[in-house]
Amino acid sequence: MMAQLLSIFNVLFSKNQQENLVHDDSRIFLTSTHTTSGRILMIEEEAYAVWAYLLNPDKESIDFDGFLCAVVDPLSSDIHPYEITKGRRDAPLPATFANKYSYIKNLKKKDIRVHWEKECAIISIKKKKYLVMDINAKTSYSKALVKDCTYGKHLES
Repeated sequence: MMAQLLSIFNVLFSKNQQENLVHDDSRIFLTSTHTTSGRILMIEEEAYAVWAYLLNPDKESIDFDGFLCAVVDPLSSDIHPYEITKGRRDAPLPATFANKYSYIKNLKKKDIRVHWEKECAIISIKKKKYLVMDINAKTSYSKALVKDCTYGKHLES
């Protein structure tokens, strides 16, 4: 997956672009570049969830990631938390980690916005803050998680 992301990234950024949308069937994939630092954030829909990836300053690898939301209802899954390991993207979010913000039915690219601050990227869905990626701490805080877990840290209101 990382190699696929980086190859897509290389194609996208062969031109110096501020923001891109890639239309690969109906799955979400978008990028945003911080105008001051040049840091690049990639947001990609996987089989069960949408993840954000902040690239290293050299743009050669992923610095850290963050769980944005599930695209499959966690309540419909019978997966247990002990089955999830860090870095695994091919499993649904366990219901024990889910809250009312976890699942977004029919999420579209146009619903997602990225706002850059000096030391963080804030990703909003339908004008609500869903994910804060702290660049200094290399930690993500997600509104879609009920508690800290292998998917990331809970974003408190």
